[in-house]
Amino acid sequence: MELMQAFELIEMISSAYINFKKTSDEKTLRLWSDFLVDADYEKSKAALKQHIKTKKFAPSLADFSIPINADLENSQAEMKAWEIIEQSVAQEMQNYVPPDVDKMPISEELKKYLKANRREVKTPFQSTLTPQQEQERKELLQKQIDELARREGGCS
Repeated sequence: MELMQAFELIEMISSAYINFKKTSDEKTLRLWSDFLVDADYEKSKAALKQHIKTKKFAPSLADFSIPINADLENSQAEMKAWEIIEQSVAQEMQNYVPPDVDKMPISEELKKYLKANRREVKTPFQSTLTPQQEQERKELLQKQIDELARREGGCS
């Protein structure tokens, strides 16, 4: 693609993602334009438009830069596969609750350290309950939900 076309794609990203403009310096923009000149303009632009429509964060070069002679359909299929993986991970993480540091059997000093340095990284919860225990837990939770609903209904 031509240098001006590369700048056009970079400008599209800047317009669609406000934070991209704040974090992009001249060195970064030069690097991006150097890589984009080796890409197919029409296919890269189509991939960028798809990214902008479906993603809330600015793309990396690899997210939309389609090499000359590359098959756009395969690239889009690959992007769709990653999207499915991202959705699956997000769905698994939806009900994750991090452990309560205060309830851990550790020293107060270690609790304080953990609280101060805890990252907001969520990992999938792996249950150690047997299927019967899980069922009992679900039934208990449902009873609690029903009781709360009954109380709220009685107070109205």
